[in-house]
Amino acid sequence: VGATGTVYLTIPGNHAGLGKVTVKLQQRMMEFAAVTFQEAPLPTGEQAMVVAVHDEGVVEVVSASKYLPDMAQLSA
Repeated sequence: VGATGTVYLTIPGNHAGLGKVTVKLQQRMMEFAAVTFQEAPLPTGEQAMVVAVHDEGVVEVVSASKYLPDMAQLSA
């Protein structure tokens, strides 16, 4: 929770389905199935922040640019 990554496969909005996100953990790029509660889908390439991890290994994410407006400065 709190890690940021990149949407690999579009994540439908409103928990309408699964997408995928890649997150760097312990110096390795990991791929996870992902959902979002946001109304709008998160498109491929969007920066995302993990807000929850579900028992089945699915992560819940939100748009990092929406919740972390200074994300561009963090990645520079």
